[in-house]
Parts: sequence; structure tokens; C-alpha cells
Amino acid sequence: MTRLLLVDDQQLVRAGLIRIFDGEPDLEVVGECADGDEVERAVARHRPDVVLMDVRMKRMDGAEATRRLRARAAAPPVLVLTMFDDPEVVAAALGAGAAGFVLKDAPGEEIIQAARSVAAGNGWLDPSVAPQVFAAYRSGPRPGGNASALAGGLSAREREVLALIGCGATNAEIAARLNIAEGTVKTHVGNIFAKLELRDRAAAVIFALRHGLAG
Repeated sequence: MTRLLLVDDQQLVRAGLIRIFDGEPDLEVVGECADGDEVERAVARHRPDVVLMDVRMKRMDGAEATRRLRARAAAPPVLVLTMFDDPEVVAAALGAGAAGFVLKDAPGEEIIQAARSVAAGNGWLDPSVAPQVFAAYRSGPRPGGNASALAGGLSAREREVLALIGCGATNAEIAARLNIAEGTVKTHVGNIFAKLELRDRAAAVIFALRHGLAG
């Protein structure tokens, strides 16, 4: 069972999310927060597997709440859920350590799929904003010497895997695309994290996009 914590300053939104997840045998909402400054205490109390985080809140925004949460050891992954499709908002959320981003007006099935994907250790980027985000990162500054050196330490296969991670592909999708076993993909992903000094998949997505390695 995947345990979910909902963070949104609108009670009606939280109620709608509960209805979306209600009846899913593998998903359970175990807690709610009305603002970002409540997240750390709620995580300690409810021990969720995934936090669904709003961006715009009154006392503490979702990016800052995500940054503080992800700084803690063994913090659960964060799926950012918002009405805003501004690429800068997406970038701030991913830069804070979020594992994924989905719009609030996405179909319920997509929100469920995003929660499951993040819970499984994969990333998620809403298809409606992916092109803008990719373009924003690719047009940004290129890596410095240290980043270039780190990327240069990847094998050809690891670079292929990183490129697909940067496009939001899951391990299963990468395995199918490269015609290799999913276990082999997991090994490559672990090697990529170690060589690039990345803490998780979201960081790998950001690295690939910022340095023109995705695609």
C-alpha cells in the first residue's frame, strides 16, 4: 500500500484528491496539510511514501517546503500538483528536489499514474508542459568544467540511459527502448547516480536537461 500525504491550502482541492484516490487498492491518503510549513511535522507523524505538494500557499510555498523536506534523511519523494504550467515554476519545483510535476486539471487517471510512478522511484513530468521545460533547460547555460568532467565519465550505455531519464522514461520504458533487462537498467541508473554525484532520479532529470543530454 502506498501512503499519500496531501498538501494544499484549498480544502476543496484536498477533498477532490481524496475522491480520486478513493477506491484505488494500492493508494491510501494518510494525512493532509493546509500549508507548506506543516509538511515536516506531518511527514514525521504519518510517514507517507509520497507527498503531493501544491506550489502557491500562503505561509510557505511548495518549492521551499520541498527543499526543506528533501534535505532530511530518508525523506519521501514529492509530486508537485498545481494549476500553474509556467516552466519557471516547474523548474523551481524540480530544482528543490521534487520527483515529478502534474497539473491539477489533469484527468484523475493521470494523477493516479503520476503518484504510482513517483512511488516506484521514477519521475513524472506532465506531458502538457514537458516541451516548454525541455526547451528552457536546453537553452540555459552549459555545464562548467566539473559537470562536463563528470558526464564524460559515463559509458556510452550510461549516457543513453541518462538521455532517456531526462525525457521522463521509466526503467521499464528504458529497458524496452534499449532492448535490455530492467535489472540492467537499474544497475546503469545506480552507476549514473554515483558517477554524477546525484542523490535521486529528479536530480538526474535536471542534470540531463541542464546539460543538453536529454532526448
